Amino acid sequence: MPGALVAAWLALAGVVIAAWPRVPTQRASRGWILFLVLVFALVLQLVVATVPDDAFVTFRYARNMAEGYGAVYTIGERTQGLPNFLWLVLVTLPRALFGADVVAGAVVLGIACALGCVVVAYLLAKRFTNNAGIVAALLTAGASLLAAHGLAGTETPLFVLLVLAGCLALVTGHPVVAGVLAALAVMTRSDGVVFALLGEGWLLTAAVRRRSSWWGPAGYLLGALVFLVPWWAWEATYYGHPRSGWPASSHLPYGFLLCALAAVGAAVASGRTSNRPSPRPRRRLAERRVVPVVALVLCAVSVPAAFAAQQVVHVDRQRMAQTTEIGHWLRDRLPSGSNIDTFGNAALAYRAGPRMMITGVTGPASEDEYAPVALFGLPVLAAPLAWYSPAQDCGIAEKYAQRYEVATFQRAGLGWLTLYLRADSESRLLSQLSADQRLTYVPCP
Repeated sequence: MPGALVAAWLALAGVVIAAWPRVPTQRASRGWILFLVLVFALVLQLVVATVPDDAFVTFRYARNMAEGYGAVYTIGERTQGLPNFLWLVLVTLPRALFGADVVAGAVVLGIACALGCVVVAYLLAKRFTNNAGIVAALLTAGASLLAAHGLAGTETPLFVLLVLAGCLALVTGHPVVAGVLAALAVMTRSDGVVFALLGEGWLLTAAVRRRSSWWGPAGYLLGALVFLVPWWAWEATYYGHPRSGWPASSHLPYGFLLCALAAVGAAVASGRTSNRPSPRPRRRLAERRVVPVVALVLCAVSVPAAFAAQQVVHVDRQRMAQTTEIGHWLRDRLPSGSNIDTFGNAALAYRAGPRMMITGVTGPASEDEYAPVALFGLPVLAAPLAWYSPAQDCGIAEKYAQRYEVATFQRAGLGWLTLYLRADSESRLLSQLSADQRLTYVPCP
């Protein structure tokens, strides 16, 4: 796959250099270049895509929603905490409508949004010059690496797409559409409210300076409230109380977002410079050639970065495969409704299935985190690590030592798994878990 990335960039570079003189006047040339840019961005996404563990929090909510249990992490417990409501709804739909895998659907949707960012960046810069549109697409495609490595399946590409689309709606004079997009950005990430306020401020400034009518900020606000008010009302009704704060997402989209906005700005600046009349035609021709070369070189930075990330990508994907196997093992061997502690590993909680109650023996500072323990009781087992370790580990965390016993299992060819089994259920749990031939119980010495 890394070889395909190099081939995609070489094909893109050849076409851009050859067709660049025709870009300002020929739509077909721009279309072919944009197509190849999207192909390059797609291959780049596939090469470096890794799903972070905390994305599985959303996936578990989504699967529970699709299967009729509601917007909950653990069945029977309504906890308000997801900051990415719109993303949750979107990744739920393929599962609810077609029975598709939530994780695969989220990754595909994220890739589609990243490609959409390339297209919107092209359209945004193209309003100034056709050349600027191509430059913006090239730079955004290269920056899309930041939306895939460690962020695949998260709301980051959707958020960036909504911000770019909102900017396009603002500069094209569609304040209501911009307001709707701002609301969707807020529903995707809580810090989208910053973009929403900036958009309203920009329209208010234009109205005060009489560059536009007061309908602009009013329409923008109306478009936003049409979506935000029902969402806030639903949250207050469903969870029994209004949103008391803005839960923060751990996924930081600012690298990709800032690079995409910088790409549009740089493209517009280069387009304006290239459109200035020059008394020296040869220098003018050289400048025309420099712009695409610089854009291609900057885009190409993502290629060695993708190669450098391959070892990390391999380890992440290998661990995720092991987590999937361990989760399915627990799902198949433990009875429905078993209460387990995954040490905060969301991927393991997701793979263990919706019928597992996910709790912990202790919680963070927030009092709400203790509610699941009070409701469902102490976990019957805890998994301190969600993948296989190279050696048998018979140690136990201090907070588990009084009520739990260590049990180690060996997976042939892969390593060891350590579990903490509740002492009053140890014999029953060992009997259930040892019945599966995939992992062999090996007592600690």
